[in-house]
Amino acid sequence: MLAAYFDCPGGPENLYVKEVMKPHPGEGEVLVKVSASALNRADLLQRRGKYPPPKGASDILGLEAAGSVAGLGPGCKGQWKIGDAVMALLSGGGQAEYVTVPEGCLMPAPNDMTLIQAAAIPEAWLTAFQLLHFVGKIQKGERVLIHAGASGVGMAAIQLVKLANAIPIVTAGTQEKLKATANAGAAAGFDYKNEDFSEKVLAFTQENAENLMPSVSPK
Repeated sequence: MLAAYFDCPGGPENLYVKEVMKPHPGEGEVLVKVSASALNRADLLQRRGKYPPPKGASDILGLEAAGSVAGLGPGCKGQWKIGDAVMALLSGGGQAEYVTVPEGCLMPAPNDMTLIQAAAIPEAWLTAFQLLHFVGKIQKGERVLIHAGASGVGMAAIQLVKLANAIPIVTAGTQEKLKATANAGAAAGFDYKNEDFSEKVLAFTQENAENLMPSVSPK
């Protein structure tokens, strides 16, 4: 199969398409024929030699991908069948024609999304969801401060905060980025390079305390 590859760390000019061995699904793994793969910050750092892949992971770039199920390894539980449209969270290997995925890291691609769109969902959106719900345990009406609001995780977090009926507040480094976060639904945004965002956030929440508080039904 073909894959994006580099022999020595450096800039994007070091990337080239290389023929490599097609992977075979192992125990509990699914083989996915890749239609699209996203590009993450970690991919850029790995290409520069500053973010080595985890032990045992593919040295091919690509932390997420979307495509169709092309094969099933032994021990799969039967939740997937050949041809299913899927998206996957990966430890690497997504920027190739095929990739193997533990079946628990595979998700159905949404019917209303193209596979190109679906490929950009797993890494950013699952990171934001994990932080908001598993770590932060977000509650209705809470104010959530999101740094790097215009990043992939930040833009996902804004929308997930709104879906949780909470209030997203962001920081970003340019007015263009702040405009993008506002379009995504941020209630307020502050330029951390040119203003004290901590004071601005405090002032915003105090000024809007009544409007930002969740409604409480009388007992």
